[in-house]
Amino acid sequence: MGLILTDNEFLPQARALVESAEKSIDISTFKAEITTKPRGLALLHFFKTLLQKAKAGVKVRFLINWNEERRSCPKTNLYVITELKKANIPIRHLKNNRCCHAKAIIVDKQKMIIGSHNLSVKSCHNNFEISYIVSSQDEVANLSNIFDHSFMDAQKYQR
Repeated sequence: MGLILTDNEFLPQARALVESAEKSIDISTFKAEITTKPRGLALLHFFKTLLQKAKAGVKVRFLINWNEERRSCPKTNLYVITELKKANIPIRHLKNNRCCHAKAIIVDKQKMIIGSHNLSVKSCHNNFEISYIVSSQDEVANLSNIFDHSFMDAQKYQR
């Protein structure tokens, strides 16, 4: 049994999922944004939680949209990449300038959120988005395997 998340329901559930992590957090997104503007504070708290988990020894991996030509890459991704690198979080992007459009958060290979929400202010506050919390072990294992393969095949962010 899962839970459908729309609009402003996503970030509180995503943060709670990340807070529950004991071993691993895998994230894939097209756009990520860290901002201190009032509408972005919930997103800022999400990323602070993620950084705290990494500092506490939880294995965090981040797959994000990026290409060397910076075509179709949100400008906010560069700042997020910089902040995550400071915390020694492995960040990768797909090879051959392939767009990373998948949005997923997988925690401890036990539970996940998949859907249309990017980790951005517009996605979490303006757009109509739908995501889904999944705890089916077969489905989580399947997506974890796909993420593992995609992450290992992806390029390390170099800068």
